[in-house]
Amino acid sequence: MAQLEYLDTDELPATLRSTVFTDPIRQRWRVTALVIHRHPESGKELKQVAYLRRADSSGGPEWEVPLDTLYETAEVDR
Repeated sequence: MAQLEYLDTDELPATLRSTVFTDPIRQRWRVTALVIHRHPESGKELKQVAYLRRADSSGGPEWEVPLDTLYETAEVDR
């Protein structure tokens, strides 16, 4: 089973913390946390999963998406 490393909002790199992502239907999102999956023996990073929350004050559910997929499918607004 993979080892998990959890980075909360305050622990995220500044560039990721300040980035707003716009999805294909024009909703804007911010990364609120990041979970890094590591190989249990080697410690090698396997994947990163971003937890997203709406960038506006409308609230709504939190979503999780692989960070690579987020960068591939969303526009990045800095």
